[in-house]
Amino acid sequence: MTAPGGVGSVVRWADGRSVHDSNGFVTALAVREVRRAGKTVPEAWLDLLETCRRPNGSYGFWPYGATPAWAPELPADSDDTAVMLLELERAGRVSRTEARSVACHTVGAHRLRRVLAPGPPWLRQGMFTTWHRRGAGHDIDLVDLTAATNVLALLYSLGLQQIPGVEETLAGLTTGLEWAASSAARWQSLSPFYPEPDELARALDHATHCGVRGLTDGARTARQVCPRQSLDAVCSMAYGPPTWHSSDLAAIRRTA
Repeated sequence: MTAPGGVGSVVRWADGRSVHDSNGFVTALAVREVRRAGKTVPEAWLDLLETCRRPNGSYGFWPYGATPAWAPELPADSDDTAVMLLELERAGRVSRTEARSVACHTVGAHRLRRVLAPGPPWLRQGMFTTWHRRGAGHDIDLVDLTAATNVLALLYSLGLQQIPGVEETLAGLTTGLEWAASSAARWQSLSPFYPEPDELARALDHATHCGVRGLTDGARTARQVCPRQSLDAVCSMAYGPPTWHSSDLAAIRRTA
């Protein structure tokens, strides 16, 4: 079961299987595009984002309690939370005061406690991590630089650029952009949950608009080194299938 009212996508596996999906994350990216173009965001899209909120204030990929039967039960995460919370705050569905509190207690509370060697040179202890999990074994977690960029966009938009984790995340992000340089393989490694580096470039553009400095050259280089291979690919599981594709989102981006 998937929620109605969202922007459609298709999930594709390596063995050729596919299934239609409607989720909060792809819809939130569409909301961002429409909002930035100065157009009216459909209320049904915002309604869907609201249903993705978890009891602790974080947001998840699908509406709470409505994960499709074919999908694993995923925890909330920083990417979903950052993108959805910012759009709901911009739309007036969440007050700025509440958004600041939620941001601090969700994305702000999940930071990388340990960096294992060997590892990429851009990892920093204290960076914001992807998953919102706690307990033994969760002090080491994946860091996705597109997700981290979305978190920075949220925090700068809410005037929270001084909270712990921002400095470390921005340092790791800028190091990662410099490290990737002219290597397509390195650009693709920066964001395990995004098959197209162009999604990182888009996130960098948005974060720059939100007040984060020093990201413009990275966005330009990402597009030069890694031109889009799939016009409608959006996101994936870590470093591979299944992959989400949305021709609807691609069309919205072209017109926006």
